Order: sequence, then structure tokens, then C-alpha cells
Amino acid sequence: MGKMEVRAFGKLFFLFQERGWPHPMYYNTEENSLTAGELRDKLDITVEDVEAVFINRTIKPLSTKLQDGDRVAFVPPGVPSIHRFNLGFYDAKEEDGSA
Repeated sequence: MGKMEVRAFGKLFFLFQERGWPHPMYYNTEENSLTAGELRDKLDITVEDVEAVFINRTIKPLSTKLQDGDRVAFVPPGVPSIHRFNLGFYDAKEEDGSA
């Protein structure tokens, strides 16, 4: 598949630091259909620790398939209310209510 740039915000930034990961981190994969949610799982980041994901600076559902060269940023819960609306958190929700 290729290489993706991965960033983390809030407490997830500190998780990257604890694990000794650079920021941004570059993730290489041979998979052809990796989703943002699957990437989260491969990075061993819990479901509860990710409220939203930006892909190429746009908030997207975690079911979004990633492409070579994508820029992925995981956002934890706790973003203040008005920013959640402005950033599009509500538009990116999956049918089951998850981001």
C-alpha cells in the first residue's frame, strides 16, 4: 500500500511520546485496504481514546480506507463543544454513532 503520516493530538500526543514514537510518525504497510480504524488498532490505541480522525485535514469516519501518502491525525475525546461542531465531528459520525 505505502506510507502514511500519522499524528496525534491531546493525550494521544503523550501516548506517542511514552512509546518513543516520533511526531509525526510514518507508518508503512503492505495492506491494500487499511481503514483509519484498523490503523488505530494496529497502533494499539483503544477505541475509547479516539473520538475523531482527520484524513488529509478533513474529519472522516474511521471506516475510511487509507491511501498511500495520506495524512492521518487521531483526536481524543474532550475537544470543547463549539470546536467539535466547527471541526465537523458531528458530520463524520458512522451510522452506529461512532466517529
